[in-house]
Amino acid sequence: MAGFLAMKRDTAGPTLMQQLTLRLVVFTFIFAIFNIGLVVWTYVSQPEALGEQLLTMEASRLESSTVLTPDNLVGPPGAQRWSARYIDPTSPNLVGQDGRGSLMDWTRRERLEHGVRIIGVRRVERSDQPQWLWMEMEADSLRPFIPVILNEILAHVAMPLIPLLGLMLTFNVLAVRRVLQPLHQAEKEIEVLDPEKMTMRLTEPFAPREVKALVHTVNRALQRLEEAMVSLKSFTSNAAHELRTPLSILQLSLERLPESHQRNELQLDVSQISRMVDQMLDLTRADAMAFDTGTIVDLADIGRNVVSDLTPKAYAANRELRFEDHGPAIARGHAEAIYRIYRNLIDNAFLHAPGETSIEVFAGPGPKIGVRDHGPGISDADAQKIFEQFWRKDRRKHNGAGLGLGIVRRLADAHQGSVSVKSSYGSGALFTVQFQEGISPEDGVP
Repeated sequence: MAGFLAMKRDTAGPTLMQQLTLRLVVFTFIFAIFNIGLVVWTYVSQPEALGEQLLTMEASRLESSTVLTPDNLVGPPGAQRWSARYIDPTSPNLVGQDGRGSLMDWTRRERLEHGVRIIGVRRVERSDQPQWLWMEMEADSLRPFIPVILNEILAHVAMPLIPLLGLMLTFNVLAVRRVLQPLHQAEKEIEVLDPEKMTMRLTEPFAPREVKALVHTVNRALQRLEEAMVSLKSFTSNAAHELRTPLSILQLSLERLPESHQRNELQLDVSQISRMVDQMLDLTRADAMAFDTGTIVDLADIGRNVVSDLTPKAYAANRELRFEDHGPAIARGHAEAIYRIYRNLIDNAFLHAPGETSIEVFAGPGPKIGVRDHGPGISDADAQKIFEQFWRKDRRKHNGAGLGLGIVRRLADAHQGSVSVKSSYGSGALFTVQFQEGISPEDGVP
């Protein structure tokens, strides 16, 4: 039951946010590759446009030069021949003049035996005065045009995609965070679910619809689980109650039999079954917490009563069972439930402490009780398990059902208290139960 709703968050796999971001980046990369291919294909299939863009780019580079130095006349990388010069716009018979004798930008492409020739004129501004630049280039490959293609890729692919990718990532973060918020809320509520409070339900969000449907389904599962647990607890309680009567009748019938070893064995078996039935009832009450833990009680008085009731059992087993009052022990709790805590701790000592060793029961100082035995002790590994219900280290050596210490912890939890054990292997064990503070001794005990 304790590990029923234990959950561990898996941090090994990627989050939904990471998956969506990765898919968005991959999609953007594929889209960019497609655009790059489209730009390259467009210019390769339209060589006139490619030559026109090349001359325009070179004119922009040369526009800031006062004179055309040898460095400026290098031209595009990969060009076989390149020349550039400023021309007089009034020169007659220049290609590109309109009917009024003025120049205009123009480009002409000529095919050669081993390549192409690009000739053109561009208007540039120098010292706020218009100038006309004549350019001529010969090439036998696409290498001189690579800067044009790269510039087009930068202008028409990279520049638009970078802000678009940023906007898409921002939208992705905001949208996914909004969608996941109800799931994060449900996760927090699931982590604090308590098997002892099966009436708890998850908060159902208004949107998104898929998350709402998931949370609603989980709540329906919790409802069915609550009904099943209530039914199981009810069955356990009813079965235990029904068994008490036939066990009592069986015990009386065994007492009428003649004294024999077989009768003693049967009586021991019936006694163990009766103890198990009582423990089942204690466990049912503890699970239901069907008792008031707010009453002021004297833990020492309860301890004395338990020791007095179990003294015949200790005498029959030739064991010393004694009670020690260590000081005022006033607490808030339920007297019968605390009696059961004492009883189960003492029964555990009878069961596990060997031979004729003594058992000490004490109360105080303060709102605590304890039982010490002088048995084999408890190892550190076993100390983590002994309060689990139905746990037994060796089922062949012990006749108990493994419920006693589990009931102690459940009853202590019902009192908002705690139970602990200190033990040195081979030198016995000390069980201590801490309760809530009661009133001071001067106030009296009702």
